[in-house]
Amino acid sequence: VRALSPHPPWCKFKGKPSLHLHQLTVGVPKEVFLDERRVALSPAGVQALIKQGFNVVVEAGAGDASKFPDEMYVQAGAAIRDAKDVLASDVLVKVRAPLVNEIELMKESATLFSFVYPAQNPELLELLAQKKATVLAMDQVPRVTIAQGFDALSSMANISGYKAVVLAANSFGRFFTGQITAAGKVPPAKVLIIGGGVAGLAAAGTARAMGAIVRGFDTRAAALEQFKSLGAEPLEVDFKESGEGQGGYAKEMSPEFIEAEMKLFAKQCLDVDILISTALIPGGFLYNYLYLLPTGVFVGGYGAALQAGYNIEQMMYLGSGLCCVGALAGLSNQKTARLGNALGMMGVLLAQMSVAMAVGGTAGLGIAKRIQISDLPQLVAAFHSLVGLAAVLTCVAEYMIEYPHFATDPAANFIKIVAYMGTFIGGVTFSGSLVAYGKLQGTLSSAPLALPGRHAINATLMAASVAGMIPYMMDPSYLTGITCLGSVSALSAIMGVTLTAAIGGADMPVVITVLNSYSGWALCAEGFLLNNNLLTIVGALIGSSGAILSYIMCVAMNRSLTNVILGGYGTSSTGSGKPMEITGTHTEVNVDQTVEMIKDAQSIIITPGYGLCAAKAQYPIAELVKMLSEAGKQVRFGVHPVAGRMPGQLNVLLAEAGVPYDIVLEMEEINDDFKETDLVMVIGANDTVNSASQEDPNSIIAGMPVLEVWKAKQVVVMKRSLGVGYAAVDNPIFYKPNTAMLLGDAKKTCDALAAKVRESHDQ
Repeated sequence: VRALSPHPPWCKFKGKPSLHLHQLTVGVPKEVFLDERRVALSPAGVQALIKQGFNVVVEAGAGDASKFPDEMYVQAGAAIRDAKDVLASDVLVKVRAPLVNEIELMKESATLFSFVYPAQNPELLELLAQKKATVLAMDQVPRVTIAQGFDALSSMANISGYKAVVLAANSFGRFFTGQITAAGKVPPAKVLIIGGGVAGLAAAGTARAMGAIVRGFDTRAAALEQFKSLGAEPLEVDFKESGEGQGGYAKEMSPEFIEAEMKLFAKQCLDVDILISTALIPGGFLYNYLYLLPTGVFVGGYGAALQAGYNIEQMMYLGSGLCCVGALAGLSNQKTARLGNALGMMGVLLAQMSVAMAVGGTAGLGIAKRIQISDLPQLVAAFHSLVGLAAVLTCVAEYMIEYPHFATDPAANFIKIVAYMGTFIGGVTFSGSLVAYGKLQGTLSSAPLALPGRHAINATLMAASVAGMIPYMMDPSYLTGITCLGSVSALSAIMGVTLTAAIGGADMPVVITVLNSYSGWALCAEGFLLNNNLLTIVGALIGSSGAILSYIMCVAMNRSLTNVILGGYGTSSTGSGKPMEITGTHTEVNVDQTVEMIKDAQSIIITPGYGLCAAKAQYPIAELVKMLSEAGKQVRFGVHPVAGRMPGQLNVLLAEAGVPYDIVLEMEEINDDFKETDLVMVIGANDTVNSASQEDPNSIIAGMPVLEVWKAKQVVVMKRSLGVGYAAVDNPIFYKPNTAMLLGDAKKTCDALAAKVRESHDQ
């Protein structure tokens, strides 16, 4: 509205006006919309209109939120009035469209300047028509040269784009620009902007000025060029279709283009830190409430079935069980893992129809949100302890409830046996999981606790637990039964501590899978006691799959499951002689030399270990892999089955960082390719790439399948030092002629490598 005063078509009349300007009053009401801080007219605008001859009245407090107190309006020549007087003005200027009660107070045949959005507000236009108002919708001013002075929409969009970046920066919590300090290096933020209009370009310019890496997407070629001119990376889909519409606006694209667009967005969202969307479709509606129809049909059908006397609860349990079976099948392959997760959530959700589960789910969600991906092993161990504790409490409680039936129903004795076994398994799971959590978290030493006579202690605890079943089954008294259950709870808890404490950190992946199996069998016992088919099915699936996975991982280490559980040392192939003495001198390289090796190599394999997890170096590695792939190099990952601290931990970390599934291969899939590989980069791995397993028959890891990285043309090992791994075995590959050591923190080193490669990539 400030533009009206100097603009000839609006403020200079060639003929005799029906009213002189000093007879017209312009009203500036206070914006009452929630959190609206703008005001339609500033004191400078008031002064310009008064100079033209208008009378201006401003509602008390109208400019307070915009830092324009009433005194400034008075000094500019305006009069301060209440809302009723202001709304009765000849000309009203407002930011937001007037509300119904405001329209009722408007003068008949008044003129209104405001953002009206007529296509979305037909009822509002009807009310204004009844008042015979003349309305200029500022949002409908055409984008032509003569109307540029009235283009309030573009100016607001410019502010929106700027404000979006400022708000994002405030919530992001990290610097937008990259930082290199004595404490470490922080990569720049990555910002994706969808829509290259006024708001999108303003956001791109602001984000670039703050040092972020900016990417922009628009359906119009001209908008992509503008993104590029601002220093942003323009993104395009693999689908040729022009998005140019009338008046400089973008048109609505075809379904095929939108599908390709969504795939691009999904890929980018895995990589960027901040997403700003400025694209609008005028008049577009989303009928999300239609998703309620299936729910209504289901709930209504369920109610009708209950009224007719049908019982479909067991069908729900069957459906839940089938979904859980399907979840395991889906999770067996990375490509179907999302479907597996969805089926698992659906299966469990069907059974979680209670307030208690809702409370537990809320608590679990709160804990999970605070946990980083690298801390998943600790989280799994902690949750296993809860499963074990729940099994103990359930078995004891079920014994207390069913006790009156034991004397009268001989078949109930089987329930007594299941309750006793469930208590034993639950106790071992509870205490063993707590010890595993302590070792993984670092609150307990990861070294094995070699108690004197530990095998005799474990055998005694096991014998006492078995012997406790004799009085438990023979004596029908309540006191004897509760005493025996309490005793086996204590004995099994002690046994869980002695067993798990004797296992070293290198065997923690197997411990996690064994405890997972224990928790499954404990859950199976709970399901049997509670007559819950879903718990029994899920428990059996978890127990059996955990046992199978434990066996597979032991085979990968050339160890027996008994050897691991009892804290054994060495493999089944370890000889009795003295281990081979390693001699020689290692070769060290720096980041620049490593980058030159990367440039010269066409085939690269990266073998990550727990060091990558601990340093959280997956993000710079993912960025490095992306740049190398774009440069035409073949880059793959080789992952050992027991790498990390739980099965699949490295696969999850790499997937989280955006590494494509199809380039992450298992040991059996990639071991034969090392001899044809130009460069292998070992990041934070030691025992899983130790050649002593094949070269030294007396080594404690003799016969253990490992990634044969030393067969490559060149190997770069990235570690903090030349120290040994969890198996405490020296690694001969450090001293081989084709191996170079790049010593230092994995994340800092990977950041430096990515930065150097990025410089070459940009050039």
